[in-house]
Amino acid sequence: MKILEAQSATLTNYEVYTHLVDQGNRYQDIRKYAEKDKNGKIPENVVRRPGNLWTLRKELLEYFREAPSPLACQPIPYNDGTIRTLLKELRRWEITKGEVIMMLNLRPTTLENLNSIIQEMEGRFGEEDQTGILDVITRVLGKPDGDAERQAMADTTEGLKKQAVDFEAQTDQQPKEQA
Repeated sequence: MKILEAQSATLTNYEVYTHLVDQGNRYQDIRKYAEKDKNGKIPENVVRRPGNLWTLRKELLEYFREAPSPLACQPIPYNDGTIRTLLKELRRWEITKGEVIMMLNLRPTTLENLNSIIQEMEGRFGEEDQTGILDVITRVLGKPDGDAERQAMADTTEGLKKQAVDFEAQTDQQPKEQA
């Protein structure tokens, strides 16, 4: 694979998600309309891609669609104008690009969550500004489904407990070394 034009940009989860969905749609269109050879097969050069591309794509889409990710909500609360709108609304505060990207990816709903995103939040912003930023995020990005978030947290906790029990069981079954 040869890189023709090097580009460097930080993308939000939504931008990566839409790219992966579009990529899947393009691939299906290519396969649907590609001319088949005399054996009825699509030539390899038409559908050539790295072997693990679709596995990686599938796993990323599954990750994005799991709660508490904002992309797990149906319908997806973001659209092409969401980033532009959020940037416009947050312009009055001096928020860095990285902080805005984290806000889009995590959609904070409490001051505690917001504090983990904005560096030195208490020193940079007063209480009214902090609440104002949170209000803008909630208005532009929407409110998450609380039930889905709680269920995701419970599932994660159960999964971690099961892993810990499995690990302890494996450790107990290993023979003890004698000194």
